[in-house]
Amino acid sequence: MPVAEPLPIARRETVVDAIAHALIQYIAANGLRAGDRLPSERRLVEMVGASRLPLREALCVLKGLGIVEVRHGKGIFVKRLDLASLFGMLSPLLRIQTDIDLRHLFEARLHLEASIAQLAAVSRTDENFHVLQQSLEGMRKNVRHRRAYIRHDMAFHMELARSTGNSIFRIFMASITDLLQELQHLYRNKVEYRQLAVSEHEAILEAVRAGDGQRAAEAMQQHMRNAMTRL
Repeated sequence: MPVAEPLPIARRETVVDAIAHALIQYIAANGLRAGDRLPSERRLVEMVGASRLPLREALCVLKGLGIVEVRHGKGIFVKRLDLASLFGMLSPLLRIQTDIDLRHLFEARLHLEASIAQLAAVSRTDENFHVLQQSLEGMRKNVRHRRAYIRHDMAFHMELARSTGNSIFRIFMASITDLLQELQHLYRNKVEYRQLAVSEHEAILEAVRAGDGQRAAEAMQQHMRNAMTRL
């Protein structure tokens, strides 16, 4: 068996953090993809130059981030990375640790979601459209039930991002999920507001159905402006 090459460890970090970063670099440098197996635990110990305990703790960190999975009796494997879920998990920290006000949020959404709607209109699949229809129907049925309405509203916007076929848009939307949910609860709890928003989502969906990207973008921008007015 060839001698294991050492992985560089940045000593200014804790040993566990340094090992975790080194393992990520190893996965990237070797082009390992979902389902690929990492070296054995014994060999990884040699490569990081540390004992089994900090290595196992570092692997736990990577497991928590959804980067690797341990299959008992088989080894350590690279996992398919779901960046949208990861950024969604970190969304509450974005709200707490960054100086974002409502104006910033609406300004970003006005441009970001208009682009998403425009691309979704020309890129969506029949499956995407079906999910969008279901989300909109959920909004209609729950205009008198705020919590359920918000859940379907959020699902509509996330599916629109998926419909672009560009995972970066889905990651962007997932990263502000917590901010968007908090924003929803700032509106007055008025059925009329939710009914108006349903009509605006219907206009967006109709443009997406027709494959009219420009009209979809304009409908989304109008929805954003109306939403700001209602707030």
